[in-house]
Amino acid sequence: MSRSNKPVNPAAANALDRMKLEIANELGISERVRSTGWATMTSADCGRVGGHMVRKMIEQYESTLNSTAGTAPAAGTAPAAGTAGTATSQFNIGQ
Repeated sequence: MSRSNKPVNPAAANALDRMKLEIANELGISERVRSTGWATMTSADCGRVGGHMVRKMIEQYESTLNSTAGTAPAAGTAPAAGTAGTATSQFNIGQ
């Protein structure tokens, strides 16, 4: 099976780019990104941005679960069907 960098939801690419720049701003590297682009950034900086993106998406997902179910799921259990929110919903994907 081949791998692809295409997002499952093509509209999510724009939201993820905005999220990436938002995190870069929080980390204080947004000016370098805007002036030189991502290709010139160090792998450490890119890794920090990616790590913060993952943390933020997990927090948003858990927040969505807490608001729909009323409580957090027990560790090691799968969320109930239909309770999953999208981490990019705050960026108005597909709307």
